[in-house]
Amino acid sequence: MSNVRGRIGWVTNLAAPYRRPIWEDLATRAELEVFLLENRERFGRESSNRDAGWMAYDDAAYPVSEIPTFRVSMGERQVFVPRSAGSVPGRGFDALVLGGWESPVYWLAALRARRAGARVVGFYESTLASHAFRSGPVSSARRSFFRRMDAVVVPGRASERAVLAMGVDPSKIHVGFNPVDVEGIHAAATRARVAQPVPERSGHRFLYLGQLIDRKNVGSLIGALWRLGESDDSLTVAGTGHLNSRLIELRDELGLQDRVAFIGAVPYERVPELLAQHDTLVLPSNEEVWGLVVNEALAAGLHVVVTQACGVAESVKGMNGVYITHTPDSSVLAHAMRQSRREWNGPIDEPEILAHTPEAFADVVLQAAFGD
Repeated sequence: MSNVRGRIGWVTNLAAPYRRPIWEDLATRAELEVFLLENRERFGRESSNRDAGWMAYDDAAYPVSEIPTFRVSMGERQVFVPRSAGSVPGRGFDALVLGGWESPVYWLAALRARRAGARVVGFYESTLASHAFRSGPVSSARRSFFRRMDAVVVPGRASERAVLAMGVDPSKIHVGFNPVDVEGIHAAATRARVAQPVPERSGHRFLYLGQLIDRKNVGSLIGALWRLGESDDSLTVAGTGHLNSRLIELRDELGLQDRVAFIGAVPYERVPELLAQHDTLVLPSNEEVWGLVVNEALAAGLHVVVTQACGVAESVKGMNGVYITHTPDSSVLAHAMRQSRREWNGPIDEPEILAHTPEAFADVVLQAAFGD
């Protein structure tokens, strides 16, 4: 392998589809090995909101292995405990990137890498608004973990402020833009529109794509569509979660049976096709670490309505087709949705999000890993 800078280990929970393009680029410029805390057998048996693509790595151009762990679920959070200390990576790398901090596996990996003389790089996505613990022992542990890092990679300015608030030295912080495969999504959505043109009609096609859980605030979105009062406007709700039946009941109570369709979970590879069939994505969350679906929708040429509570909001503010709401209630959402509908002129041909590629983010990781 030519121009390889050194060995990087990356420890994370899942082989998330949006992380793989970053790893693929890193593998061309460093000797990369990825370690997963989840295992496919347990994931396939217990996961309800994510398809098998979240643990697909057989065709990876870099080694991928699963660390044997016990998993403890606490709501949306999963904490992974190693079955044996010897299975946790740390030795033999120039740098170890840690995709989390809550699990004991990450603490042990950091200790082993530090003792072996490797640089230890933390990856932190949360914002001050999404911090579950702002004081007390958990907050102190998080602060201690990141202060000990040789470098910390963050995917946006909102996350940078959260890390600065922990007291991390600013010189250690490397700021990127949380990426998805924007070029691939843009091309796939364009092909989908050519292959299956959407029939012309007067109504605007809104889309929600994500889990049906409390913090996603989908009930307010359904209420916002009702407030629009336009019989031709529609909303597609793609996803699953414990609120599914309750949200269907709300739809029916508001008389929106013909305008709101629940289609269940959509495989990740079909997301560009789904996006191509709509005009505006709405992410109405009360709390969101980032919201990568916003990147995906913008890459597909859609408008996006997103609440200020989402970490992505600050990073996409000012882009063409982005409408940010400062409160997530139905009346404010309806106002932004109405504005998006009024200003819609068809898919955006050259969305600004295309500049924020996985390769650009890989550059930031390399800078952190090798102390550039």
